[in-house]
Amino acid sequence: MNLSYHKFYINDTTLSILLGGSEDRRYSWVKRALKEGTLLRLKRGLYLIGKREPLPIDSYEIAQQLYGPSYISFESALSHHGWIPEAVYTITSASSKRDSTVQTPIGIFSYQHTPWDQFFMGVERVVTSDSTFLMAHPWKALADYLYAHHKKWQTLSDVIEDLRLDESSLQGADKTILEEIAQYYDSPRVRRFAHKMLKDLRRWL
Repeated sequence: MNLSYHKFYINDTTLSILLGGSEDRRYSWVKRALKEGTLLRLKRGLYLIGKREPLPIDSYEIAQQLYGPSYISFESALSHHGWIPEAVYTITSASSKRDSTVQTPIGIFSYQHTPWDQFFMGVERVVTSDSTFLMAHPWKALADYLYAHHKKWQTLSDVIEDLRLDESSLQGADKTILEEIAQYYDSPRVRRFAHKMLKDLRRWL
């Protein structure tokens, strides 16, 4: 394989470019690599690259390779931003497609449908030294959570109690995204609640 490839995963399309030759040749190479343990199948056509010194694995980037379009949201995003104290062992993502759960040798990846309109509103592209992935702002993660789980939160206190939100994380939190959600999120129920949160924040903070 071309040593200039530095990702910790690879798909069939990239393999065909790097290996060249026929599909049968690529299939034989993959079959041998899986047997030798130099590749680990995550799903059909997507593999983790195994080496004596494995490359760092970023589950957030893998999540978007497994099922997309998607971005990290819900509990995983809230944990990433420090808004909830618990570690999250299932990687949770929002997707414009139907709900899905993908079980892999490196963990469980859960996807829940959210509206396509303004799908990437409140979502940022995060680039680290090892990976690139899309991450929801915590307000967007909360809006997605309300939408997907059909929550009946009435006040900000309800959210804090239900999700065990770290109240100190709300201090100084940028409300710009929350204001955009209140105006544009493609769910009247979510928009109404975003308005309530903005009012509660003005009284509470």
